[in-house]
Amino acid sequence: MHIAHVIEPMGHGVFIWVIDMSNKLVEAGYEVTVLHSIREETPENWREMFDPRVNLIHVQMSRAIDPIVDTKALIGLYKNLKRINPDIIHGHSSKSGFLARAAGFLLRKNQSLLYTSHAIHYPLIKNPLKRQVYKALELIGYWLGGTIVACSKKEFDIILKEITFGNTERLIRISNGIDVEQTIPKDYAQKNDKVKIGVLGRISEQKAPWDFATIAQSISAKRNDVEFVWVGGGEPDDVKLLNDAGVRVTGLLSRPDALKEVSSLDIFLQTSLYEGLSLALLEAQVAGIPAVVTNIPGNDEVVQHKKTGYVGNNNEELQQFTEQLIDSSELRQEMGEAAMRYAKQYFSFDVMGDIYKEKYQEIVDKTIDKKVSVAS
Repeated sequence: MHIAHVIEPMGHGVFIWVIDMSNKLVEAGYEVTVLHSIREETPENWREMFDPRVNLIHVQMSRAIDPIVDTKALIGLYKNLKRINPDIIHGHSSKSGFLARAAGFLLRKNQSLLYTSHAIHYPLIKNPLKRQVYKALELIGYWLGGTIVACSKKEFDIILKEITFGNTERLIRISNGIDVEQTIPKDYAQKNDKVKIGVLGRISEQKAPWDFATIAQSISAKRNDVEFVWVGGGEPDDVKLLNDAGVRVTGLLSRPDALKEVSSLDIFLQTSLYEGLSLALLEAQVAGIPAVVTNIPGNDEVVQHKKTGYVGNNNEELQQFTEQLIDSSELRQEMGEAAMRYAKQYFSFDVMGDIYKEKYQEIVDKTIDKKVSVAS
């Protein structure tokens, strides 16, 4: 079976997801092609991160809506997908997911399309016109065909209500998973000089770095036994915002170095405005780090409130919960170990991968049955 992944955000959690999935699939005997963009934050060694058996095709797509670039990208996707003729076209994230479905529609592969949003974010766009435009793209994408995959329970509910209007025929939920073997378990025998609080990810509007900075500055002003770190990089203004609040920003790290940095944390503090089902959060939980996160779709599915961490509704609650963990090393270890057990049981890549493989096979079988029916 030949799977073609289409991805524009080559530098975020979606990027790691596609790498891991592609590598697992070729190991299992699938043929895999990744049609991708390049971003400024794409790691220099990105090719080495893929298994050599994965076919890579560069089709530049824009992050924002750009009629000229988007048209060129659609033509590029159409030509390449027509040439390689995959059994499944799997689009990821809103922009590349839309273009993948548009190309599949033009190729009359409506039944062979799969779209994983990874984070349905249009409800949180403040500009009303922009919000409606992005919602319209999701509606058009659904009309173009294929099955939508929601990666969390709340995301499924949002899509069911606002995009498919109660129709579950082409909507499924497959919770995200990670390769637990890649994570580095926290060694609770090793004590940091200060309680180390941090997050993993690119500094972006989605992650609300201003809220992270506010909490860090407020806590640091009251005590000298804490250290705040942001594992990742971003624009100079965002880095300065965090630095001014006393947050150490590591800059872009290799994946092994980033995971090593995460394993040294005592508390994982995530202030995101939206996530699909955060891979960085899963990596922290599997590593045994208790988390304090915003109450958004996905987070409340990963973090069991008061058991593996805390889910807060605002900055005040996030700070309160963080300080509770700072004050008790025993509570941090108890919640961290519970987080590791829970995340490994329910969010492993093997469990998620098997479900996707079943869905791929189901789509291929239906396509074959339809061709046989037409021929007879």
